[in-house]
Amino acid sequence: MKKKLLGFLSLIVILALFRLPLMAGKSAPATWTPSDKLVAAYYFYWYNIYTGEHFITPDGSDYITNHPPDSYLANYSYTEVSWHRRELLDMMTAQIDIVLPVYFGNEESFFWSKSGLQNLVSATQSLMDEGRTPPKIGMFFDTNALLQQNNGIPPDLTTETGKAHFYNMISDFFALVPNNLWATINNRPIVFLYSSTIVSAYDQSTFDYINQHFQADFGTMPYIVRDTSWQGVSTDEAYSWGSALYGPTTNGRVGTLGPGFDNTALANYLGSAPGIRDRACGEFYNSGWEAMMSAGVNLVVIETWSELHEATEIAASREYGTKYISLTAENVLRWKATDYGTLPYIWLDFGKRPYQQGLQPAINFPDGAWLVTTLAGREAAYPDVTTTPTSHFIYLDVNDAFAHATPRDVWVTIEYFDGGSDQWSFQYDSVSDPYAQSESVVLQDTGQWKRHTFHLTDAYFGGREAGAADLRLTDNDWVDGKVNYFGRIWISRSELDNQAPDLAEINDVALMVGQVIEIPVSMSDPDGDSILLTLDRDLDFTTFTDNGDGTGILRLAPTGSDVQPCPYLIRVIATDAGKPSLADAVSLRVDILTSDRFLPLVIRQE
Repeated sequence: MKKKLLGFLSLIVILALFRLPLMAGKSAPATWTPSDKLVAAYYFYWYNIYTGEHFITPDGSDYITNHPPDSYLANYSYTEVSWHRRELLDMMTAQIDIVLPVYFGNEESFFWSKSGLQNLVSATQSLMDEGRTPPKIGMFFDTNALLQQNNGIPPDLTTETGKAHFYNMISDFFALVPNNLWATINNRPIVFLYSSTIVSAYDQSTFDYINQHFQADFGTMPYIVRDTSWQGVSTDEAYSWGSALYGPTTNGRVGTLGPGFDNTALANYLGSAPGIRDRACGEFYNSGWEAMMSAGVNLVVIETWSELHEATEIAASREYGTKYISLTAENVLRWKATDYGTLPYIWLDFGKRPYQQGLQPAINFPDGAWLVTTLAGREAAYPDVTTTPTSHFIYLDVNDAFAHATPRDVWVTIEYFDGGSDQWSFQYDSVSDPYAQSESVVLQDTGQWKRHTFHLTDAYFGGREAGAADLRLTDNDWVDGKVNYFGRIWISRSELDNQAPDLAEINDVALMVGQVIEIPVSMSDPDGDSILLTLDRDLDFTTFTDNGDGTGILRLAPTGSDVQPCPYLIRVIATDAGKPSLADAVSLRVDILTSDRFLPLVIRQE
């Protein structure tokens, strides 16, 4: 009997671990509002260095892909208040507002869950007693635990028994956390709900039961953010699990992102193929934050703070040190400072590394999959007609702060490659039709890049197209059998009087440590405006000189400390002096080599 029980509990733990996706300073307010910009992170705290729990598998092999720093190992255990305290201090450095401890509830089977939460509470309270501002505590309800509560049978949450089990997990959690530590929106404690695949049935009455009983027990209702697998029900918000593997996602006001994914250790133990998303030395994570800045979300959830089995942690690790804590802090501050609500326009520059400024691709899968090529010196996006179903569209999402679900006039300027004699158009979410048709643009076969401006008098942009998009470019391929190519797109509150500058393409480059190369940068401006040339970020080995005449020099001088296993991504931005000022951006990849058999070389763009 004991052997069967242990086998069953191991299965539950494995199900919880193998969750391949179905994505300091000022005091915190007593409660937040839905319009506040907040950052949350999933906190996995089941580790115990003293017993090897979640460090070593039953057969003695390594259970985790990434590991705690050696300097953290001595007390790396959910049993230690001091360990939780250190994690909270690191979260404060990373500018995390909300910690979401993963909760399983049952003390007999998952004995770390309640006691670890209580130690987290003690650590949080002690920091507050010192006058510090640690993250407030929300709940990450891991629904895998419901299997254990129902003897391994997916529970029916439409029955009174199922509803009670479901609710008791939530009420037990918040009974353990003093309400002054709750992370709340409009005075309602935040609950993130994991996948519905663990349950056999549910409906709206499941969530009505939770709200009614929580109100009776605690005097308020929970603010529930459900995984998108919970279909046909209404909660406050939704999110998509899996962004660490598949890339950033947005659902309404909630965005998710992660640093990468690698569950090799767990997959080896299970005898299965691992899932891997390379971190690309932080570029995958940075690109996720760029998407968040452009998307207009208010609640960003990081997947994860400390899931070492799947290597999705941004916490300090042996493999990465505190790099991702620093990256998080930098990106959080930039994101919170970003506001497209007052800007005269938003724009997007397509390419392998898109530059998103309040306008971004909504999806990249059929029927809206797209690819990138280079035409006449500019990267161009085009629908991927090889997909099933065939993709004829490129879906775009407008930042909600700029325009959302309100009738308005806007001007849409689209840059396109004028090759051939076919035509293209777009469909937009209007007041009366989510797929209102624009006029068509007929190509003149000049072999040049051109721009066309559309005046929309009835734009609504309520996210009612596929993928919650606001508009979609179409190549009209079903009419003329031709694919069309698109560059930059601007959406403005009034007609733009000036034209954006054009930066010349810059090739990728590789060079050795100790070598110096200088890359010329040039641009042209159709209006003859003066231009400011800059880099989008500072790197130790880069120096940029703007000559003041539309040209510049990018100087690369790497040392040994700049070596990393991935290329650096560098973006040059040209901003004109028009009103409003418009810009262009080009990016290049820089590989730093250490072997003397390599010479400086230019890598041809794909």
